[in-house]
Amino acid sequence: KLFTADDGNSKRMEKVAILDVDYHVGNGTASIFYSDPSVLVVSIHCDPDFEYPFHSGFADQTGDGDGVGTTLFLPLPPSTDWDTYSKRGLQPALEAIADFGAEALIVSLGLDTHRNDPVTLRRAGFSLQGNDYVEMGRQMGKAITPLNIPTIFLQ
Repeated sequence: KLFTADDGNSKRMEKVAILDVDYHVGNGTASIFYSDPSVLVVSIHCDPDFEYPFHSGFADQTGDGDGVGTTLFLPLPPSTDWDTYSKRGLQPALEAIADFGAEALIVSLGLDTHRNDPVTLRRAGFSLQGNDYVEMGRQMGKAITPLNIPTIFLQ
């Protein structure tokens, strides 16, 4: 469980969400919490049929034991643009976080979804551009603000 001390007091967080917006699946994070019903792991990433790791990140991998339903993999096709990323990735992710009732949110902010990232040039890649990340932040803020939960962005 996680604790916070922003006002000098500690609070036990019973439900925490992790949102991974990196190009590759957040399989390491998901494996840590795969059986934990108190942590929702959501990963928006390239479809593992096209990008490594080819064994993880499929939509039907949803958790194990008590954690079934607390892993949400949102694989997207190569060359995904902002419209597809937003509609098929970010919006369902943010809805799942709200529905889960998270008391805190950790965002794993990977920027290798940019169309000029070396991963795009050498592999399947996505096609997000600079202003798309501004819009991503706006959409996250709009969805997270009403939840009134502590949120941290890590890169």
